[in-house]
Amino acid sequence: MAEPYPLASKEGLRSKYVGKSLSDLPMPAAIIDVSVVTKNCNRMLEAIHSLGVEFRPHVKTHKILYGLPLPPSQVLRLAAIGTKLGPSSTSVMIDHPCQVEYLKAYRPVTGHAIQLFVKLDTGYHRAGVDIEGRDAIKSLLQTIRQSEDAGYSILQGFYSHAGHSYNGSSPEEAMLLLQSEIERSHAVADFTSDTFKFVQRRFVISVGATPTATSIQNIISAQEHSLESLNLKKSIAHAKQSYTVELHAGVYPLLDLQQLATAARPTYSPGKSTLSYQDLALTIMVEVASQYKDRKTPEALIAAGSLAMGREPCKSYPGWGVVTNWNYTNGRSVRTDAPTQWIVGRISQEHGVLTSNDPGAEEIPLVIGQRLRIWPNHACVAGAGFGWYFIVDSSRKGYEDQIMDIWVRWRGW
Repeated sequence: MAEPYPLASKEGLRSKYVGKSLSDLPMPAAIIDVSVVTKNCNRMLEAIHSLGVEFRPHVKTHKILYGLPLPPSQVLRLAAIGTKLGPSSTSVMIDHPCQVEYLKAYRPVTGHAIQLFVKLDTGYHRAGVDIEGRDAIKSLLQTIRQSEDAGYSILQGFYSHAGHSYNGSSPEEAMLLLQSEIERSHAVADFTSDTFKFVQRRFVISVGATPTATSIQNIISAQEHSLESLNLKKSIAHAKQSYTVELHAGVYPLLDLQQLATAARPTYSPGKSTLSYQDLALTIMVEVASQYKDRKTPEALIAAGSLAMGREPCKSYPGWGVVTNWNYTNGRSVRTDAPTQWIVGRISQEHGVLTSNDPGAEEIPLVIGQRLRIWPNHACVAGAGFGWYFIVDSSRKGYEDQIMDIWVRWRGW
């Protein structure tokens, strides 16, 4: 049977591009700096190991827990995966009793029960069962208890996603949200154990989003002794006495302008964060297609729009991407570690208009045909427009622009 979403040939792409320069690539192109990815991953793992908690990386950017409450049409497709991977390999989120009924189709195909996470709404209001009133959660848990007794499923734990943490602007805010997630999930786990007789079940409490998961790096900082940090550490330790605490995050290897705006990385003085442009691993390489010097303020056109960069806003500035210093002037920096004054100020499907954040700008220091690299607001959405990433390594002095690998994205739904 043909794959529903066939992928490009990694070997064919590697043969064509590895060893070449960024100047040889078609545009727009998605570029990942593997050196930055490695640093970001190591920082996260250091914090996770220091706290003694588990970690579930999301791979939507760069499941297997299916990443949203499972639609009925996907059960048999997931069962095909579960058959190949075996027992305890697949978990799904649910937040409504009707979903449990549809999952009965999984076991006849695989020969084993499917694992369940109850998706909790702890404030984001995107998905998840309401935990403020007990009626909804009691109805769902009763259905799960019956399903498990019949051998169709196994309740593994509780899952919360603090997507509203993207609205934060400090490490303190991120830590407070993570503490709230843990404590509210902990309360639901206690209620489930006591009410529905899951005797000595060590549930998994899975919490986080990239801002809140990143904020745990504050706890292991020797300079960090804030009340928020101490209280979060206590909540984690308390939950670990009865349950397995797991953090999850998705975009943390790449980071992006939205993450930069949350300022959730360790702070050494109130309100300041070490998260910087140097921690952003994904850029979109584009070509300058035209200039408009006679407009009210000078502008330039790039041959890349929302299909290449997404169209999600960032609270820290009024645009859709920031032009990096790479190849910006005749000095030609080989790094992407500082912003220029130019942003993607307007965007449509295939067009991006570069505007200056300097209202007094009179010149356009760009030429038609020039290659630029742009940080997108949201790396997950920007990356979804490409079938593969071109991998470079900025730690290779003299070879910063050389393609060292190709990472083919998983496609489809």
